[in-house]
Amino acid sequence: MSNNQNKAFWIIFIMFSVLATVGIYPQGAFDNITLGGSVILTIFYLFVAFLIRLYVKSNPETFD
Repeated sequence: MSNNQNKAFWIIFIMFSVLATVGIYPQGAFDNITLGGSVILTIFYLFVAFLIRLYVKSNPETFD
């Protein structure tokens, strides 16, 4: 990936992470969270990061 694609990936992923966290916080997702819950949440975020990476990598003309 080029430098611009790498920057685009990180910007999109950080924006997703912040917005998703802010979106699920009022629903009580972090009240009494267990190790299993945090692992599931981390796996979900990493899966979305993988999908974002595939999208950014497959569209170089958009992000260069």
